[in-house]
This record gives sequence, C-alpha cells and structure tokens, in this order.
Amino acid sequence: MDSEKETSTEQLMRRVRGLFAKAEGTDNEREAETFRAKAYELLAKHNLDEMAVRASGQHTAASARDNEIVVVRFDVPSLYRTERILLLASVMVPLYCKSIDCGDGVVRCLGVRAQLDRARFLYSLLMPQMISATSKYVPDDPFDRAAVVQERRSHMAGFADTVYKRLLKAAADAIGDSGSNAAEVVRELIKRVDAAFDAKYPHRTSGTGNRYGGAGFAAGARSGNAADVGHTRMGGSRKALGS
Repeated sequence: MDSEKETSTEQLMRRVRGLFAKAEGTDNEREAETFRAKAYELLAKHNLDEMAVRASGQHTAASARDNEIVVVRFDVPSLYRTERILLLASVMVPLYCKSIDCGDGVVRCLGVRAQLDRARFLYSLLMPQMISATSKYVPDDPFDRAAVVQERRSHMAGFADTVYKRLLKAAADAIGDSGSNAAEVVRELIKRVDAAFDAKYPHRTSGTGNRYGGAGFAAGARSGNAADVGHTRMGGSRKALGS
C-alpha cells in the first residue's frame, strides 16, 4: 500500500477516534451525539473526496489501484451468523459496496477497493461492540432460553439498523454539501458496482429475511446509536445483500 495513502488514512482515523473519545467522555448525551455525528460526517466526506479524485481520471499508481473493482471474502462465525452478516451489509451498503451470502458462513463483498477497505475496517471495529453490547442486554425473562436468544438476535439487528441509518445519512449529507457533481460521481460509481456485481453473480436469489422487533430491537438501536468506531436469510442458497 502506498505510504502516503497510509498516512492519510491514519490521520483520518485518529481524528475519528478523537471525536468518539470526546463523545465517551461526556455525560451530556446531546453533546455526545454531536461528536458521533461529526465522526460519521468526517468519514463520509473523506470517502466522497477520494471518489471525486478518482473520477477525475488523473490517476496515480495508488489511486488507480484504489479504483479497481475487487471482491473480498468474509468467513463469518456460526454464532449469530445472520446478525453478523446483517451488520456487514449495514456497513457495506452506505459505502457503495455489495455483498452476497454464499452459504456456510462465506460472504463475498464487491466494490471499489478504497471503499471496501474502509467498510472492512469499520466492520472490524463495530462487530466486537455489537457483540459486547448484546451480551450485556438482559431480556425481561432471562430464564427463557429461547426468548433470550431471540431477543439478543433482535438486539443485534437493532444495532445494525441504527449503524446503517447513521452511515447512510452521513453519506447523503456529504453529497448534499458537495453539490450536483458529487451526486453524479456517486451515481456513476453505483452503476459501475452494480454492473460488476450482476456480471459476477448473475444467478443470485433474494432471501425472505428475518423479522425483528420488540424490546431487544429497540435496545440494540440505542446501542448502535452510541457505537464508538474509534475503540476497539441467509441459509445455503445465494442471496444478495444491499442489492
């Protein structure tokens, strides 16, 4: 990887970590949310700026490599697999990547290398937070094992849903702030990724999905809203995520 790009990424993540550290360090929830929103905004703006540079056609060797369409394989553990895959899609989609569940815990994500790298990094930070937050969640009846499992699944789904909405809003705001040219850059990228995805996986099928709700989902949504990215249906057939 190009050393200049590494430096730029490290600087970005240091700023993001700093914002989330400030959010964690205050008891004022409104103030904390302001810091978190700024962190997501920073990530989205940085991503959009890089996309605009790559779309300009003035490529260096590093930017040309970043602009390649690639596929990354994820091997997802069996415990709460569906919910882990849901979080993966919730991070990939707002960063203009697409995913397909190939069965047996294998998920392949396709997108422009730079976006995929950033989405993979965010996923690696958010996954342990989702698991940790869920392990601390106590349902109304902690002795009903089946209910506990379902409530925890719903908790994770709520977490993933909130992360998805926050990232999507940050991306939309970044486009709005940057004007019509930015929107066109995004449209062209999405068309390019869609075309590559359709060519790579022409015979995929859509899953029926899982239903989540109740207290677990609401609690997970609250945990997702507090997620600190600075620290630390599916089955056997092919089903597209974020298609």
